[in-house]
Parts: sequence; structure tokens; C-alpha cells
Amino acid sequence: MIGPNLDAARAVLADLVALQPCASASNEIAALCADVIQSVISETFPGALVPVIDSAGSMQIDVAAPTMSDWRRLKPVLLAFAGPTLTGFEGVPEPFAAIDPIGARLQLAAPAVTAIMRLPADDRARVAALRALLRARDTLARAPELQRSAPVPTSWLLARFQDYLNVGGRDAATGILDRLRSELRLDALNVKFLEVQLLAVFEDWAAIVDLPEFPSLCVARRTPAITTILLEALYQTHIAGPFDAANVAETRAAFESSVQSFVQSMSIAAAPAGLRIGGWRLLGLETLSDPDRQDLLAILADRVQDLGWIADLLPAQAPLAPQGVEVAAPIDAAREALVQADAVDSIDLLADAMAAMARLSPDELALLRETMPFRPIVQATDELANIAPPTSWIAWLDRAGDPAFANALDIARRGKDEWEIGASTGDPVAVRALVAALEKVQGDELAAGRTTQALPYLVAWLQRDDEFPRAALSPIYGGLLTLFALGSARGATIYESSQVLVEGLLASGLGQKAYRDLIADIDEIAGDGFGVDMIYWVLELVESFMNAATPDASARETFLHRILARIVPIYGRLTRIQRIAVRLLSSELGWSPPGTPVTDVEPADDGLASRLAGLRIAIYSLTESSSRQAKAVLEEISPSVTVDTNADHGGSPRLRALAENSDLFVMTWLSAKHAATDFIREHRGSRTLLYSQGKGFSSIVRAIEAHLSKKA
Repeated sequence: MIGPNLDAARAVLADLVALQPCASASNEIAALCADVIQSVISETFPGALVPVIDSAGSMQIDVAAPTMSDWRRLKPVLLAFAGPTLTGFEGVPEPFAAIDPIGARLQLAAPAVTAIMRLPADDRARVAALRALLRARDTLARAPELQRSAPVPTSWLLARFQDYLNVGGRDAATGILDRLRSELRLDALNVKFLEVQLLAVFEDWAAIVDLPEFPSLCVARRTPAITTILLEALYQTHIAGPFDAANVAETRAAFESSVQSFVQSMSIAAAPAGLRIGGWRLLGLETLSDPDRQDLLAILADRVQDLGWIADLLPAQAPLAPQGVEVAAPIDAAREALVQADAVDSIDLLADAMAAMARLSPDELALLRETMPFRPIVQATDELANIAPPTSWIAWLDRAGDPAFANALDIARRGKDEWEIGASTGDPVAVRALVAALEKVQGDELAAGRTTQALPYLVAWLQRDDEFPRAALSPIYGGLLTLFALGSARGATIYESSQVLVEGLLASGLGQKAYRDLIADIDEIAGDGFGVDMIYWVLELVESFMNAATPDASARETFLHRILARIVPIYGRLTRIQRIAVRLLSSELGWSPPGTPVTDVEPADDGLASRLAGLRIAIYSLTESSSRQAKAVLEEISPSVTVDTNADHGGSPRLRALAENSDLFVMTWLSAKHAATDFIREHRGSRTLLYSQGKGFSSIVRAIEAHLSKKA
């Protein structure tokens, strides 16, 4: 294929066919030429072969290879199938003649190498050469891909999945989920749990309840986080409406008819970590339906503020047992802990079971090992006895440098939902302890690498804070970003979660020194030069700095100019929409890229303008300046596109009309109101709904560009 993408290649083919390069050929040769020229749009062919017959009757094949690596792959195959014996071609590159219109059109596609294969005058020899070239094309189509990327560990894919969820990248997270499913990286149950987690991040509760597997998920062995999500989905879908209306009878009827059987099938004996307000209310309704559930009543005693009017209807809790009652024997406590650890996939419960077993005498432990149903649970626990899981981030960081801690990322993935420490409420002592632990791992290469890879989970844990970003936690945000800037993993990938830390630091109000430290960290992450794949990450950073107050205007201006200047070397490789975004941000800063051969070259037609033409696009974001800028970018690319913006805080007739009538609807998830997003999903139905990855206008146009390119 020749051209940056399939649309561009099709445009080249259409132009070449219009030039009728083999108009004077016989029927047989013309048919073969028409087949050979299809190499222009063949995604498995490393270049293009175009047969040409000039006015004098001479015939040649114009060869174009997009890159040097494509030429190195193409040349030996052409020599083997149609070398000097058939065409006189000896593998030497050659420029096209100035009078060759076919070569001139191919040259516009900016190939790295061009060559000419001259065919003999005899028609039989020409037929043989053309057939040989078709065999060469088909052979390359069947050839294995020799430049495969290195296999990516499943733990890394799961970290990327969390990374995209942290910034609202729904399509990207779905892509990771599809890969995990298609490559059989996880069993079906765990894949479904990830799907539930994805839907919960975007608060698509109805979609969770509507899953065909939902009843099975309620009875399966789950993590506390999944239990919390399932309860919240049931509440939001069936109970929230009548509860908010304070309709007691309707609420209880809805619970008993549509929800109670699911709650009971979950066998909840203790409140899962991170239980949301909807889950607490469902436990309250279950207690109303079954007053004998004194265990639930005891759990609810400290959560009265979350129960609303349910708290007034709960029965009185049974009096506490009088003092002097015999404490449960250690073996009974161990049995209970083992049952809990077996029923719930929780690292904290597993640690509790290990601690309970450690208090047993040898005889009691031997008895447990021989008694059903505890024998298999004890055996499984014994296997982990020497690697007891950490129960906090500080403990995890302390273990990160241990070579035997091979499941560090898996523990981090579960710990983000279970672990609570004083730092989550801004306790200065806990904050200092966690910052000290982060600083300590910087001196250990293995620990630093593991912590960097766990960055998405640490950020997800921080985002659980209802007041995120919290100024008191800015030392933790800064410590994580510094660790990432200095870590080795940043050279391989840029986690989108680093942007969450940057925005958290900017929003928390930094002093001048901390602000300059932040700039230094970003400089280190970006490096001396970044690639095209980082361009949207960079643009989002620039927007974040421009939108936030600064304690040092001069440092900010210098930094932003320096960042934009690093785009110049790759400017020629940017798409048109990326160039417009760069130009728009640059103009706001009063900076323009210096005129160079790279910046002066117009980008190849990527087909985006034609795909945008005539579309009606709606953009929902509470950051109205971002919506307006995205609208300006899209309208510059295609004047015939219609772009509507909306920032209503809830359902409205105009928002409904946009949801029902737009060809594309883009929702800025990180800058949206819950009531409005539910309203949009309800009225959007099965029509295309895109989620932008970030708050800025560059994230909005990125989502549209990615969707239209994927669709093409």
C-alpha cells in the first residue's frame, strides 16, 4: 500500500486509474495490469506496482516503497520472481522520469524509494512478467509478519486498562478488554468482572444489570469491589427513583420484586470495602425485610447518615452481649476467617486468615488441615504462607524490591479498591509516611520499576477520594510523578494517569518551588524529543497549564514554548487535525513554529475532511471553552460539518434533541454532570457515543479522529 492510510491509498489508485496507464494494451495484458495495480491499496504489500505503457509502446513497472524497511522487504521478492530474467530489474533504485505522469502521481505519496522494472517488447514475455509480479504480491500477502512487537505481559495490559479508565478513555479501555478476551489472557469470569468495572467507571448502571451473566456474577466468588459495583448498579437501576421521591411503599416493593433475590444471593456477611451509598441503602432495605439480620443491623449502626429515611424505620439493635462472655476460641476464629477468605476474593481477608492460623497451636492447625471443608482452604493458604500479601500501599512499597514478590502488580490491582490509610483523609503523619516510602523505592531499580508500572493503580486509589484533588495530598501526587519521571518505564510508554497527577497538582495550588519541580518532572518525562504517539498527551498538558493559575508566569511561558518547540521536528508527521490543534494553542501563547521545510509541507490528505463533511456532531462538556475550540478545529477541516455544543447540568429539550439527532455525540466524561450523562445515554440509544480522554479540546478532536479513522 502506498500512502499514510487506506483512504489516501484509494485516492492514489483512483488518480492512477484515471490516467489510463495501460490504455493501448491487449485485453489479456490490460486485465493483468488492472490486477497488478491493486497493490496500491493492498495493506499486505510493502509498496506499489503500477504498469505503464508509453506512447511509443514501451512497457515498465513503476515501483514505490513507502519506507526503507518496506524497500528492504520488497526488493528481494521482486528480484526472485521477476528479476533480470523477465524484466531486467537488478534491484537498483531509480527516480521516475519527469515526463512520466504515473511516476509523478506516485511521487506525491512521498515514497522513500522508487525504482523501474522495464519489460520486453514481446507480449508473451510481458504476460509472464506480470503473472510473476502477481505471484510475488500473493506470496507477500501470505508471508508471516517478521516485525512483530514483543509479547506484552497480561499484568501490563491490565495496568493499561486501568490507565485508560483513570482518564475516561472508554474506547481505549474497551480495546484492551477485547484483546484480553480474544487472546484468552483471562478466564471468562475475570473478563466479565473487568467489563463490569469499565461500565461502573462511566456509571452505566443499567448496562451492568442488563448483562446476561448478571445473576451468575451475584453468586460467583468476587472481589469486594465487584460486590460494591453490583449493589450500586441494582440501587441506581431499580431503587434510586422511588427512594429519592421518599416513596416508602414503592421503594420496598421495587426492592422485594427486583432486587432482594440478587442481594440475598450475594451472601453478604460484612460490608465490602469501598461500599457506596446505594449499597448501604440496599443493606438497609434487606434489614427491613428481614429484622432477624442482626449482623447487618450492627454493620449499619455507624452508617446512619448514608441511609436517609431508611434509618428511621430500622428496628432497634439487640443489646450487646454482657461482659464476661467467653471469647471465641482461636480455632473457631480461624474457621470463620478461612470461610470469609474462601467466599470473598480479598487480599485483606486472606491476610486475616493467615494471621488467625498463626495463632493456632500445632494440634489445632493439624486438625484444620484434616477437616472438611477447611482442608482445601488451608492447603491453598499454606501455599501463600511465605508470601503473605501486604495490606497497605506502604507495606506494598516496602515489598516492591523483593524479587520473590512476583505478583506485585496483581496485588496492587486489588489493593487499589481495598486499602485505606490515613493519607486518604490528609492526615499529615500518614502522608509523610507514604511520601517517605515513595522516596525509598527510588533507590532500588526493581522497586522503582514495579512502582512505576503500578502508577495507574495508585492513581485510581487516589481518585477514590471524594475530595480529589486534595491539597493536603499534593506531596503524594508530586512524589508519584517524580518517581515516574525518573523511572525506566517512561521510555517505553507514557501512562495517561500521569496527566491526572499533573492536573491534581495544578488544581491543589502549588508554591513557586513546587511549581518549578512539576515543570522539571514533565520535562524529564517528555524527554529531549517525543514521538507522534505522544502528541495528544503533550497538547493536553499544555491546555492544563494554560487553564490553571500559576505562581510563576515566566516559568510557565518558558516551559510551554519549550514544549511546543519540541513538536517542530515531528510536525511533518502530524495529521491535519493535530497541526490545527498545535497552531491554535500556539497562537494563544503568541508563539508560532519557525518556518522550516518540515513545517511548510502540507500534510497528505488523510480523508478526514471527506468523512466529516455533512456530519452533525454534538459535544457535551462543562468546560465550554474546550467545546468551542474543538468546534473551531472541526469546522476548519470541513466547513460543511455541523458542530453543536452543550453544557446543561441536566436533561433539557435541546440536549435531548442533540442526543437523538446527531451523527456523532462526544461526551467529555471528566467534565460532565452525572444527571446529564444518564440523560444522554437514555436518549442516545444504540447510536454512536464517544468519550473523550481528558478535559481539553485536543481530547475531543482526538476521540473524533480516532473513531472516524477506525470506521474507515
